Amino acid sequence: MIFPRSSALAAGLIGLTPLTAAFGTINEPVILGQHNEHEMVTRLAFQCPSGQKSDGVCFEPRSLDQLAGYHREVMGVALPGAGFNGAVGAPDTLDPVPEGPEAHCDDADFVDVPGYPQSRTEANKNLQTCVDHLRARFRQAWVSAEMLVDERRRIRPGEVELTNAFGGDCNFAFPSLQINVFARAKCSTLEGFGRALHGVQDFYSHSNWADETDTSKPISETNPPGLALHGTAKFLDLRASGPIPEDQIPYNLTTGCFTIPDGTPGSGDCAGRVTHHALNKDHGVIHLDGTFGDAGPGSPRSEAISRNFENAVRVAVQSSKETWAAFREHLREQYGTVAGNLMICALVRDDPIKDCRKRMAVIALDASSRSGTVEASGLQVQIAQEFKLKLSSHGLDRIEVMEFAEAPKIVYPMGFPESVTFSELDTKGRTNIGNALDVAIDDIIQSQPDTYTDRGAVVLLTAGAEPENTKENQELAEYALTQVERAAKEGVRIHFGCINPPRPFNDDPDPSWHECAPGHSIIPAVLKTGGTFAYINHVAGRPDLTPAPHFISTIMSRGLTSTDEYEPELTRIYPGITIAALLSAEDYPSKSLFYPASPSEKINITIRDRALDGQGVANGGGGCFSITLRDRKLDDLKIATYTSCGTEPLMLNYEALQDVDLLVVAELGDPHHPQQEGSPNPQGVVFTLELSSNMPAKNETSTMTTSSVVSSKATLKMAEEAGIKTEEFLTSETVEVFEEAATVNGTVSTTSKGSHTVSGGDGVTGSAMPAQEAMVTGKESMASMEDVYVTTIAGNFSGEDADDIPDLR
Repeated sequence: MIFPRSSALAAGLIGLTPLTAAFGTINEPVILGQHNEHEMVTRLAFQCPSGQKSDGVCFEPRSLDQLAGYHREVMGVALPGAGFNGAVGAPDTLDPVPEGPEAHCDDADFVDVPGYPQSRTEANKNLQTCVDHLRARFRQAWVSAEMLVDERRRIRPGEVELTNAFGGDCNFAFPSLQINVFARAKCSTLEGFGRALHGVQDFYSHSNWADETDTSKPISETNPPGLALHGTAKFLDLRASGPIPEDQIPYNLTTGCFTIPDGTPGSGDCAGRVTHHALNKDHGVIHLDGTFGDAGPGSPRSEAISRNFENAVRVAVQSSKETWAAFREHLREQYGTVAGNLMICALVRDDPIKDCRKRMAVIALDASSRSGTVEASGLQVQIAQEFKLKLSSHGLDRIEVMEFAEAPKIVYPMGFPESVTFSELDTKGRTNIGNALDVAIDDIIQSQPDTYTDRGAVVLLTAGAEPENTKENQELAEYALTQVERAAKEGVRIHFGCINPPRPFNDDPDPSWHECAPGHSIIPAVLKTGGTFAYINHVAGRPDLTPAPHFISTIMSRGLTSTDEYEPELTRIYPGITIAALLSAEDYPSKSLFYPASPSEKINITIRDRALDGQGVANGGGGCFSITLRDRKLDDLKIATYTSCGTEPLMLNYEALQDVDLLVVAELGDPHHPQQEGSPNPQGVVFTLELSSNMPAKNETSTMTTSSVVSSKATLKMAEEAGIKTEEFLTSETVEVFEEAATVNGTVSTTSKGSHTVSGGDGVTGSAMPAQEAMVTGKESMASMEDVYVTTIAGNFSGEDADDIPDLR
């Protein structure tokens, strides 16, 4: 039993005799003679080769720190008591006292000499007590592992994180219980396993299993016989239960009796017995390359024969590996192969949320003549390359590559992504999207029949379906829709990339523009799989547009498969990608999208209701929906709300004066003009949002800023108290922002200090009062803020008159 790192040096200084009933836990060679032996044994057993990812057996660095603990050094010199005990050192931690002799396999001592105080039977009983204790710790570990995954066999993020945001290092000390059942599941599991591992390692340190006797002295309680065994003890398979078979216990096996003070010869209860001090191989220098330094001090058995320490370490390392192998096997037996493997991955990986998803994905590339007409072949290959780079290269994810026209062709069967190569498409023939989806879904299911649900995805790229102007083409469209609906039932996500968006909104569209047609009702069906639908703007000669990485980033941020989506996240908007969203009263009442705008960036946003283009919900669906602009950096400050109730596109121009996280929130219905009682509720809306920018592709990150905001409510109250009519004070086009501002205008951009008249759509005007005047005329103080920056917002609004424009109140 060893003092914890934080207490060991202090214990020595106040004159307490250190408790030394185990391989050393801390690095304090001067007073305690310890060189963090438990840590080093554990690292030798489980460390991954330098710089390599876990193979499912070894532990990656941060996870190994939790199991093995770590020590601190300065210029190669250990800092006494500095570091972390880890799970394997937990039994030596003051909690409020270390665990008893059963945790260290002490007191199972026996020597076949006349008059020895303890019989073989009594020694076996104490050994049984130790093994039963380690079995209980082993059980603690596999029971705790159940919480690593949820009912859908997905790793629980909050249960596996080891970052500071989740508490950093695990806490393995919990007074009275000596088990922190309230910890993260990864910590609780490692605690049970580490405590079991501690006893397994101590057995070889505290017994004569692997060591040799000093032949210069007679056999006695101070020089017991050595068994010199190189294999591991079968009774330390902690999956077993019941009594240890007698044939597994060598007759001359002995561990050491422990009491305080621990010495040779023994005293008190250990008088006339083999003591821990006489037999232990606790202290010695272990290097991570498997070599050894000096053995001892404080271990007569190692000092007499130095290889005794080395032999004890080697067999302890091997037995630790076997214990881990048994634990992995038990997890698979207890929870099933799929869940068990996920649990193992969660324990050994430092970033299990990213690295432990075993996904099956098919990327289907359109090789039809239509694709060749719009020169989409090269772009599809770029997108496929980007997709490959986003998949795990550590033996978990699988990918299949398909080319399709009238019939699909598998060019790379389901396999490891690192082996995939792509070549230019040979485009010819008609487009049959349904056939491609049918084969892709089948291949996902067949590749892993027991685990494909929620782990499969199809990324389909196309220049569009055949026009639905014939009965045959209508049947093709219906077949494609049937396959998308089938994917939703099977738990397979469809990500649909339609190359080239609808024709631009202008008076003289380019006659050569080839608009991608997805097929009747494909968009809402794709979105109902949980996937992504996007038009990919394929414009030659525009180096500022990077549609390939943007499209794949859109998919990954949304979640390639259902297992990737733990919490609903905002959908990131990218220039060149027109993204679709579904609104329905029951399942999808709102949708949030955001874009990080840079200073001086001018943005054009086009939002189009596609309900009447054959893409709506429930036979056309449609209805009103609102678009609210917010600033995420200003606590989701609402800038303005617009309502769309028709087919005319909503077009907004936005100019950012500094870093702004522009949030676009779409909600079903018109919150400012609710429907009259008895009128039918809209059954759904599908809309697309396209964003273009005057800036080239930029860094994804944005810098946080702080600002103070005066709420509309407070400002309106001051206006009323000043005798100003509220309808003249604020309009739907005005928001008050201190210290920073952004402007959004359909026709005019205006940003100013003080009072200013602003102009919005449909002739709406209003004015804002300067903050200084508000301080004078109003009864509420506004602190030291003297200037009001007025942000004006305007755009083209749907509706027949100005009353359709909602306000910010």
